[in-house]
Amino acid sequence: MALIETRQLAKSFGDADVQVQVLRGVNLRIDIGEFVAIMGPSGSGKSTLLSILGGIESPTSGEVLLENVDLAGLTDDARTMLRRRRIGFIFQAFNLMQTLTAIENVALPLELDGLTRSLAFDRARKVLERVEMLKRADHIPAKLSGGEQQRVAIARALVTNPAIILADEPTGNLDSRQGERVTELLKQLVLEHAYTIVMVTHDAHVAKAASRLILFRDGAIESDQTQSLSKSINPEASDGGASMQGSSG
Repeated sequence: MALIETRQLAKSFGDADVQVQVLRGVNLRIDIGEFVAIMGPSGSGKSTLLSILGGIESPTSGEVLLENVDLAGLTDDARTMLRRRRIGFIFQAFNLMQTLTAIENVALPLELDGLTRSLAFDRARKVLERVEMLKRADHIPAKLSGGEQQRVAIARALVTNPAIILADEPTGNLDSRQGERVTELLKQLVLEHAYTIVMVTHDAHVAKAASRLILFRDGAIESDQTQSLSKSINPEASDGGASMQGSSG
């Protein structure tokens, strides 16, 4: 069973007189443990696809199945609950609460879901350690570098133990070195902890870290290819060369 799947997914904006079709019959299957990078020109539909996969937007037609549940068929409340518990989000702008410390930011989704502060902090510490930010747990975002803030944001995405992580330009606000560290961290999460990550990026170097590269154009999948996913997470190491072969999509 696919972890997430779209069937003839379409999305249009505007009214009947002036309508823009952003997605055109997208069929996509993503299995557990995949690291998928999505690239394409501005306006190609990749960010809209990510929003629909995350239950933020609804499709005009077609289906989005997460763990065999059709997101479009859920009520707003049920979709919000599923999104909170089964989907982790990583944004370009970090979206951290500026008045909260790193650990408070990470624990917040758990507290909003009813977990006690003590238990939420225990789980937050574990994921902060996983992203090598436990020593900075008591710092507010203003006292952290951009790369450190993004690692806290990744920890926040992980803390609910989601089925899938959706990353929208996760290195877009970082310099090349910080971006490389965040990219390697995402790859490590897939290789060592079997997370499933779908990442929209404009950076071809970042996309090379993924096990699969999907190119979007004019609201449709132009190509869908597998890539070698090196077990090395050393930014200085060779990526071993990408082995490209066709994949259904």
